[in-house]
Amino acid sequence: MALNKKELESFRIELQRAAIDLKSDELKYYTQWWYLLPEHGLFIGETALHLEYNIPIGWNGFGEDDLDELEKRGFLKKISETEQDPVDFEKEIIYRIVKN
Repeated sequence: MALNKKELESFRIELQRAAIDLKSDELKYYTQWWYLLPEHGLFIGETALHLEYNIPIGWNGFGEDDLDELEKRGFLKKISETEQDPVDFEKEIIYRIVKN
């Protein structure tokens, strides 16, 4: 589910705060199926952002479409993307957080 405009801006601010706190501008997004349920997350370094920051997760949380929107707005730049595994649907995308 896509975040609304206010939620997307809060998400962007929280990502920027995490990048500053963790002294890294590299954001990793991963997705996979785990025991027949989808799972995804965001990391800066080894830090799972949803555990340390106010990152919306679950049914009303962020999705890949929100990251795509932040990329279109110039906040993120996609560095690399793995092809989705056909069995467990594992995929990883690396972004660079652009300070703006």
